[in-house]
Amino acid sequence: MSRIVYDRKRWSPNTPIFLNIRAGAGALARRQIADFGASWAAAVLGPDLKMPDAQQTNYPSVGGAPWDRVLAGGPPDTFVGDRPPGWIRGHLVNGRWHGRGDTWRNLVPLTTIANPNHATVEQYIDNYLDACRRYEEQAQRDHWYGVYYCVRASKNPLSDPSETDDAHLYAYAPEFIRIDWRAVRIDKPVDRTPLQALKNMDSYPIQPVASFSSDLRLPALPTPMYDRHVLPADNATGGELLTDLPADFPTAQDNEFDDWFEIHQVVPD
Repeated sequence: MSRIVYDRKRWSPNTPIFLNIRAGAGALARRQIADFGASWAAAVLGPDLKMPDAQQTNYPSVGGAPWDRVLAGGPPDTFVGDRPPGWIRGHLVNGRWHGRGDTWRNLVPLTTIANPNHATVEQYIDNYLDACRRYEEQAQRDHWYGVYYCVRASKNPLSDPSETDDAHLYAYAPEFIRIDWRAVRIDKPVDRTPLQALKNMDSYPIQPVASFSSDLRLPALPTPMYDRHVLPADNATGGELLTDLPADFPTAQDNEFDDWFEIHQVVPD
């Protein structure tokens, strides 16, 4: 799908080039007596992710205490054994987008309600990437559109403050995750083969998008995200996060796409 001018006069064949670049993740979150769960993760995602066979699975595979083993000096139970609400190892950067599943630096314990809510936001980003793919296919472009996607975990745990101690399981899960995304533009290299471009994608400058080309039609917000910034909808947004956005994360533009959203966890009764 992606094409570049690689001998100054002709365009390369359609080739997957701009998939996932600048992937980053922070240190594990310090939760009570354990370093457990991601603090943040981010990546710049490109339209080639919507090509056939370009996405991956990267199912969660990492374990350890307190996920599936009792933490010494910690809770007497594990997330695997906690019912309800039921827990999954939730990717910050989706495994389909080449986000890793073999490290807690890209995973946090999410309830079986929070994870589908995060998937609602991910579907919106998928729809945007599909629009970027269609834009790329319509004509010979001198640039790519993509998205810089960053997810951060809350500093506060899910547990009630009166129960936040070493022995309470929910003290080891974030209260919420916050998702920020920005449209980015990357100018295509000239006189490079697709393989050379692929090897150097991390070094190409990313630019914020003040406005989109009229040829690119932005997707509609999913209904659950319309006119709000949080799911479940009866939660209040806000709260301290474990880290700031990456230093190269663009400032939000008034382009009808750049935004943020929070996915809150619900303590079962």
